Amino acid sequence: MAKINTEQTNIFTLFGITDEVEEKKRQLEDARIKQQQEIAQRAEKMKQNAESTSKSTAPAKKKEEPFEVNMVTFIYHLGERIPVTAYFTPEEIESGIPTAKKDQEQVEYKKITGEDVRKRLEKDYPDLVAAYTEMVFIKQKNMVMAVPKAKKKGLNQDCTQKSSASAEGFVVSKKIPFPILQDFIALSKRIYGEHGTELHGDIYIDLDKELFFLDIPQQIALRETVERIEEPHITALKLMDIRFIKVMEIHSHHEWAPIPSMTDNESERQGNMLYAIVGCLNQFFPQVTARYFDTKDQRHININPSMIFENPFDSTPNEYDMSVVEVHTRG
Repeated sequence: MAKINTEQTNIFTLFGITDEVEEKKRQLEDARIKQQQEIAQRAEKMKQNAESTSKSTAPAKKKEEPFEVNMVTFIYHLGERIPVTAYFTPEEIESGIPTAKKDQEQVEYKKITGEDVRKRLEKDYPDLVAAYTEMVFIKQKNMVMAVPKAKKKGLNQDCTQKSSASAEGFVVSKKIPFPILQDFIALSKRIYGEHGTELHGDIYIDLDKELFFLDIPQQIALRETVERIEEPHITALKLMDIRFIKVMEIHSHHEWAPIPSMTDNESERQGNMLYAIVGCLNQFFPQVTARYFDTKDQRHININPSMIFENPFDSTPNEYDMSVVEVHTRG
């Protein structure tokens, strides 16, 4: 008679049956971790390459490639690969954009720039506003990538007021896995414990793998502010092999409450972005706030974090006999 393994905790493992739901969750988590590792390895490799080619004591930055589009260049944005010919004529691509000099009849031809690309796409993609977008050319892919920019966050202003608006009808089709939030909280606790500062993170979704992943970009973290300073072309090189959408910017307020400051309110105004703050990191369970910016009404809308993050407490364990609980409701 086979001996029962006392470490087996459910009926599936007892009889060697695969729990398909749990197996899928495990596979997704393994894939997510692998994705995170690949991004981290790519970032570390670029950092090492920059340091090895440095000619001074300061770390060298990878040189941004010249913006040189041609007839087969494509623009990458929101998972779409858009031919540059959809927005520029062959003459403009080959010779440049005609520009008349002031008070002169002479016409000059100006080479297409990233800002030219952004302006023309903005008509169809309103999210590509100048303050939040950098257009980067990646020569090895012959691709122009729209890289979202993040502004400074912090607590150096009054952070005692909350927006009264709430997202009653807000619905998301796919929630951000809790391990993503867990990782950011753990990293925030670590940097707070070691240095007493804030932390910034960017959350993306890989459209092909349908996986969310967290990226910690280069930044300057202080006790009262945190500023993302990573060069757009560095971000583009990290993400160039992924069909991604940036879905959230998240930062910490260490032991302070996760109430948006005036600095946050001024910075978090991109219409197609979610924003989250993690605070009270000195407590066992930190606090989380989330919101988005309504560009039409020009105001921030608060969201219950459970609407956008998976809640680890939503699934009820089955191994407990709850019939022993005699419930009395108040009349």
